[in-house]
Amino acid sequence: MQILHTVIIISRSYIKTTQMSLEIRWIEDLLTLEEERSISKAAEKRFVSQSAFTRRIQQIEHALGYPILVRDSRYIEFTDAGQILLATAKSIEDQLQATLALLNNLNKTKEITIRFAVVHSLTSTFFSNFIHLFPEHLQEYKIELIAANVGEGFKLLKEGSCDFLICYIDQNKLNLINQEILDYLKLGQTDIIPVSITNKNGEAKFDITQHFPLLSYSKNAYLRNLVDQIITNKLNYRVLYETDHANNLKDFVMQGAGVAWLPRITIENELSLNQVKILPDDRFKIKQEIFILKNKLNKDHSLQQIWNFLKKVKL
Repeated sequence: MQILHTVIIISRSYIKTTQMSLEIRWIEDLLTLEEERSISKAAEKRFVSQSAFTRRIQQIEHALGYPILVRDSRYIEFTDAGQILLATAKSIEDQLQATLALLNNLNKTKEITIRFAVVHSLTSTFFSNFIHLFPEHLQEYKIELIAANVGEGFKLLKEGSCDFLICYIDQNKLNLINQEILDYLKLGQTDIIPVSITNKNGEAKFDITQHFPLLSYSKNAYLRNLVDQIITNKLNYRVLYETDHANNLKDFVMQGAGVAWLPRITIENELSLNQVKILPDDRFKIKQEIFILKNKLNKDHSLQQIWNFLKKVKL
């Protein structure tokens, strides 16, 4: 199998590579062909004749220097080179859609509304304390809070559907951030700890060294992966309940339903009142850093004021 190496640069009307030039319409042709898996249906959707669409595919192959379709197949199948080109086409489309969404959201309104996407477990006490740090002239802004999981939050930030994202980030995810697009500051840290309600004797109702009911995060939640890494095949439990929201898990803990791994900052009051206990064994505690991120492409003066303040204040 030959491996194709190309460097893609988006221009006004075409895409230049080190080996070829592709028209933007060809990218759309490829995506339509993959979607429809039929030359005739793809041609109809692209408002050209079947013969014209076939010629455009042949032009792509001529410019590329490789066949992109398997000719002896009964069905539409892409060759290795075709799959590489298709992946690039999808990436370009995703970047274009994200850019258009960002520009659209930037132009929707001129009122000073600051939109924060915040992971669910940080939307209550942490976010309230965070906003109260702002000086008086920044507190005059209208604040919009969007509760989201980490993946959703990054998507909203890139599209311009929020101005800031507050979330947990571990070192691996931090290393993946494109610092040409996103800027970030550390706001603090917390431990994700296993907790149980206390019984009438002030002792934990459940023991994680024994079989216990687990109140779990759902599979698309960021904290689910973290918890799974430290408890899978190490503890004896049954999953009783799943949710994206740490606050929902906290409610079930307080009802005595089971054990949950909760951010310590969400249960400080209950710990001080001895309503819940941290189950012992440091092997099952997870340290997490809390960051705030902004999109560098958004040059709004109000957002920059907030960012400059955050860079100076000791959080």
